[in-house]
Amino acid sequence: MVDAQDFHATVCKKAPGRIARHQVLNDIIWRSLGSAGIPATKEPSGLVKQDGKRPDGLALIPWQGGKSLAWDVTVVTLAQSYVDRAATGGGGR
Repeated sequence: MVDAQDFHATVCKKAPGRIARHQVLNDIIWRSLGSAGIPATKEPSGLVKQDGKRPDGLALIPWQGGKSLAWDVTVVTLAQSYVDRAATGGGGR
């Protein structure tokens, strides 16, 4: 997808390796919590937001204020044609 200024979208669902990177990052978070003695589960059932999506993971013990810790990994992939422009200035187009 290209916007009115001829920029590619910064998140491309067709990017190779996107799902693999997502799963690796998810596993790192899950293993880190386990190393800290915090039991957690990946892709918990029963936690669905209004848009139908669910978090990538959930700590199985109460966190701050009795609330659960949930996480969601987002992998951003830049199109090669956008990398050069993004490298010349931070935070903008």
